[in-house]
Amino acid sequence: MEQQLIELLLVAKKALSTGQAMGEQANTLFHQSEQHADTIERTWPKLVFVHNHILVQLSTLDRIREFLLMKIKSMRAIIKEREDTLAKVSFDLQTIFGLLRSCVIDPGILELNQQQRKISNQQQQTVTLFDYIQDQAVLELQQSADDELGRVEMLCSSVETLSKQLSSQISELATMQENALSISLDESTANFANAKTHIQESEMTAMAHILTGLTNHYDQLGGATRICQANPETCDELDITVLQDDHDHLPDILDDLRESMDIVESVSEEIQVRMQIFTTVQEDLLKVLDQLEQFSAPGGLADHISEKVVQAEAAMKEHETNLDHHFEQLVSLTEWYRQFTYSYHHLIVEVERRRKVAAEQEALRKELLHRLETTYQDEVQERQRWVTDHGHYLPEDLCAFIFDPPSKLTVIKEQDYKPLPRISNDTIQKALDDVRQQQQEQQQVSIP
Repeated sequence: MEQQLIELLLVAKKALSTGQAMGEQANTLFHQSEQHADTIERTWPKLVFVHNHILVQLSTLDRIREFLLMKIKSMRAIIKEREDTLAKVSFDLQTIFGLLRSCVIDPGILELNQQQRKISNQQQQTVTLFDYIQDQAVLELQQSADDELGRVEMLCSSVETLSKQLSSQISELATMQENALSISLDESTANFANAKTHIQESEMTAMAHILTGLTNHYDQLGGATRICQANPETCDELDITVLQDDHDHLPDILDDLRESMDIVESVSEEIQVRMQIFTTVQEDLLKVLDQLEQFSAPGGLADHISEKVVQAEAAMKEHETNLDHHFEQLVSLTEWYRQFTYSYHHLIVEVERRRKVAAEQEALRKELLHRLETTYQDEVQERQRWVTDHGHYLPEDLCAFIFDPPSKLTVIKEQDYKPLPRISNDTIQKALDDVRQQQQEQQQVSIP
């Protein structure tokens, strides 16, 4: 019996020692878990604050990006409007150029010009109104307007590049933030560590009960062994059924203890991993925040964007002013050339009118000369008859004046008519039709 008790005692001692070792290990792990849980509890509000701050900053960046997109849209609208204006002005100019090319100078005008300027037929090359304009200057002005539009396009592209850089920065920061935030930041995440430590506490309590049972079993075996050793003759009378039953359950008890130990260890690992995750998330979020601070730091991308936008707005106003000036000149030239065409038609009409007036004045001059000559001859004959009838009776010193001849009147041209070109009837009729059409158009425009 004594030998049996000693064997049971040795087994109980080993089980107690094993249980105590597991208890100490579990206690160590529990204290580590408490420290880790405390770290998680202190880190969580920091993560929430940094995360929310990052979201606010990203939202601000997104509003800046939307502002840039609005500016780009406005600039694109201006470019489209100015391109349409340039296209219309260019079309109007090409139309009026075509009209000028189709308006052939009347041969009578060309011939008179050749005579007055002493230009031979071989030297005279101008045959249409288009040859009298400086179309190269117009083309250069159009090119200047097109170049100005090109500079506006480049300016808009530079702002678009800024927008793309900002969008890329936002996307990169958002990706960094999403990658960094590998856990949820809601209340359940914050309560995770406490919930897990409660599990550990529960398992530790169970382990403590088990260790208490092992200690009692060991003490009971020790007491039985001492009794047996003190009274060998009564040793065989001891009832160790309960002790034997407890001994038989030791493997199960140790398994329960190991199971609790495994749970404590597993939970400890979970809390440690979660703490490491929190620490990593904090580091990664701080990196994102550092990137945001670099963005808004003096001389950073924010300052660069602000400076470029201000410069772009100033440059845009200057380009718009230049374009408006170019368009005003082109529109003015278009109207000038249109009036040039109209004035040429009026020139034809005016030449024909002056030619008719000159002919009428010449006819009137000849008629007046004829009438003056006729009245002069009549007066000469009348005076000769008077002298014949009465003059020889009167002494000359009495009325010498009566023998004076009559005054001879004439019509004198202050200057000779300068020659006018002989305009063909087709040219005159076309000019009259064009002048009439112009007058009708002006009347329609003046009607409210």
